[in-house]
Amino acid sequence: MESEQLTIGQALKFARHDFLNELQLMLLYMDLGKPAEARKSLLDATERMRNLSKLENLRMPQTEVWLNTYEWRHPSFSKTLHCAAIPGDRAADDKAVSSYLERLIEAVEKVLDPMEDYTIDTVIEATAQQWSIQLTIRGLLAGIPVIDPVHTGFEVGTTMQDEQWTFTISGR
Repeated sequence: MESEQLTIGQALKFARHDFLNELQLMLLYMDLGKPAEARKSLLDATERMRNLSKLENLRMPQTEVWLNTYEWRHPSFSKTLHCAAIPGDRAADDKAVSSYLERLIEAVEKVLDPMEDYTIDTVIEATAQQWSIQLTIRGLLAGIPVIDPVHTGFEVGTTMQDEQWTFTISGR
């Protein structure tokens, strides 16, 4: 499962594909005479886009791009994302944060069972003074991922319980 840097064209292609899939799902529900499901699908898509829009407030552009695109580069996971960020000046090295997140996912991928389903619930919170990115990975891991502990300008905390591993990356 090798990661690669996406071009802008590739990212737009993936985004269009995802958007068309969401529209087709809404149309399917309407064709089946299920307006409640079509409405829920529409509201879910709107909320997902709203959360992705709020990532801009994190004011960490490389991390924002990583959070927007890692599901396409790492298809082993289904993803949810919730963002409650307000603008603020960030002291953390944006490139170091996005690089650490990428290394983290690559390390986790090494201990995945290809027959299992995995989700990553991502919660981003930011005030004017501090920020945090919490990744909760759900699914049976075939070992403990080894992650380089070196990071600059941010803190990392982890907890592991049953089939849930939570990473919290935070800074000012």
